Amino acid sequence: MLILKSSSLLLSLYFLARPRISSAALPLDPNSTVPGCSCYQAKDSEGALFLNHQFFDFRALANETFASNLTAPDPINDDQDEGIEHITSPFFGNGLFGDYFLPASWNKSASEAAPVFMVNSQQNVYLTRDSPDTPVHLTLRTNRLSSFQSASDLETVETALLHASFRVRARVAGSPGACAGMFTYYSDHQESDIEILTRDERSVMRATNQPGVDAQGMVIPEASSQVTISAPDSEVNGSWTDWNDYQLDWLPGRSEWFINGVSRLNKTYGVPTEPSNFQIKMWSDGSAWTGNMSVGGLATMDIEWIDMVYNTSHDTPGESCKTVCTVENIENNPVPQVAGANMRASRMGISLVLVLGAFWVGVGLV
Repeated sequence: MLILKSSSLLLSLYFLARPRISSAALPLDPNSTVPGCSCYQAKDSEGALFLNHQFFDFRALANETFASNLTAPDPINDDQDEGIEHITSPFFGNGLFGDYFLPASWNKSASEAAPVFMVNSQQNVYLTRDSPDTPVHLTLRTNRLSSFQSASDLETVETALLHASFRVRARVAGSPGACAGMFTYYSDHQESDIEILTRDERSVMRATNQPGVDAQGMVIPEASSQVTISAPDSEVNGSWTDWNDYQLDWLPGRSEWFINGVSRLNKTYGVPTEPSNFQIKMWSDGSAWTGNMSVGGLATMDIEWIDMVYNTSHDTPGESCKTVCTVENIENNPVPQVAGANMRASRMGISLVLVLGAFWVGVGLV
């Protein structure tokens, strides 16, 4: 769906100035020492090689001291229409995750096609858990107020991604009229989407390469497709209210969508060619695409992990790929494996200590 997305030149320059970490996970066993990886292959990506890997596992935060009293922040209220709320945890502003993903706070004015003013708030991005004995997960939230829609947006700091495989384990719930989006973005005509609409049947996922309409506003049939969510290891239809693994492979000349490890769709139309970032959103603007959420409505997207292998416009995989690792899904826990061998790739951990009463979290580097 075409909506205005933000970008940040300053964030891009910041990222480029940092030493590149070829692979990272959050958190992993700091005592694990096995051979490392110089390049990565995504499952079923036809041998495409990627120089970078990040795996962010929010479930693994369950035993950290800061996770003992996790509660969802209050939903945004009618007086909070500027998007100036602070991040909900130091986790989002410091250390590894904050270096790679940042919650945004931009807004989008109402229009004839999208009649609801939308305001992104960092308060809508938070860590929580279903109960004290269940794993931690990341949540993005959107809720409808009388005069605006409060939304949430996470964007990679890196804006020069050029071909990638993204996997997100997520579930969606709540009122009709919201869109849970996971996509690459450069412009409204250079974008590849995984989207779940809460107005849709619960077995439906939308897969789109933009643009979705032509210059006359007519729908381009090959741009967007509805994909049926199948339950893992089953022919029975699944539901986006359950945990599912969503995967988008962005390769030269081809986009491919997977659900729970099974390829569901290929497209050669509209495959992005420009360096982009990766965004995760929970939003609504009252448009025909999202629907118009009723005042008082609320919807959420919960995420257990984010797994990414990618190249940037600065990368040239080739002779540097001496040890190629394949990212596989092992017991719902993606870890790199040395290609052709039944062993885990190296994971050298470090610990980040956030002082002054914040929290610490283990970080692993592959």
